[in-house]
Amino acid sequence: MCTYNGEHYLREQMDSLLAQTYPIAEIIVQDDGSSDGTMAILEQYAAANHIITILSNQGEHGVNNNFFSAMSRVSSDFIAISDQDDIWEPDKIEKQIAAIGDKLLCTCRSKPFSMDGTAVNYDPRTPNFELPRMLYTSIAGHTMLINRRLLDMIPEQSKVGRLYYDVFLALAASANESIVLVDEVLVHQRRYPGAVTYYRADKHSHPSVMNGLYTLWWSLRHYREIRPYLHEYFQRRYRLLKGIDAQGETYEDVTTMAALEGRTGLVNMLHLCYYHIKYRHHLFYTVGRGPVNYVRSVLYCIMQAYFYRHLLPK
Repeated sequence: MCTYNGEHYLREQMDSLLAQTYPIAEIIVQDDGSSDGTMAILEQYAAANHIITILSNQGEHGVNNNFFSAMSRVSSDFIAISDQDDIWEPDKIEKQIAAIGDKLLCTCRSKPFSMDGTAVNYDPRTPNFELPRMLYTSIAGHTMLINRRLLDMIPEQSKVGRLYYDVFLALAASANESIVLVDEVLVHQRRYPGAVTYYRADKHSHPSVMNGLYTLWWSLRHYREIRPYLHEYFQRRYRLLKGIDAQGETYEDVTTMAALEGRTGLVNMLHLCYYHIKYRHHLFYTVGRGPVNYVRSVLYCIMQAYFYRHLLPK
């Protein structure tokens, strides 16, 4: 667990970690220079529980450096990642340990909640973790149980550029076809404006024909504006994929897709559309040969601008 000014909700999460039905060997908490009462709370828990180790960074490291640094200190074969403000079901670790087997990563469902009226979305559809989809999305770090071998399969951050730590882990595990899902809600994710990964849901977030048309309209309107930021974003994912030790047709294709996303020109866009059509059942929650699948695949080169609108400067 990594902490930063988490005094308001930290106790609830610490209690849920300590209430796990699976015997936990160690709890490593690394603080990133909190200025509130976080450290005092952690010291109270550590004094009462010998499995808790508290570490404090000298200066702020940020989310990525903090988590990678904390994970490198783990001595166990399996590592579960925890945010400071969520709440775990008591059998989260027990069920994930039973499911992971020889896989590199086990994930579960995470259901958001708020106590202040903050809008939340929960997608009940069963997710897929095929590599073409992982190029455009990721797996929430707070749902992850990983085999520590996975840490040795990812390149150094300095060779890739700024991406969240869970993108590193998810892409590497997916490239090796080594992800398993416990299809149950085992994490309750607290959503509030102060959370690091907070974003505000809006009326256009739910899948519908009208929202699809709105997404297309917005993307056409802002495409030129956002495209340079998309190029930089996918160039980092391309470097990450190139640094992963994996092989196979899908891996090669997705690496090519990442490279194409970082280029301009009509020929490159048409080439990318080909891959979107080829992997349409991995990219979208659609099946069959209906025209919607093909139209969506062709338009995705443009419509994805809406999904990455957070890249635009505020």
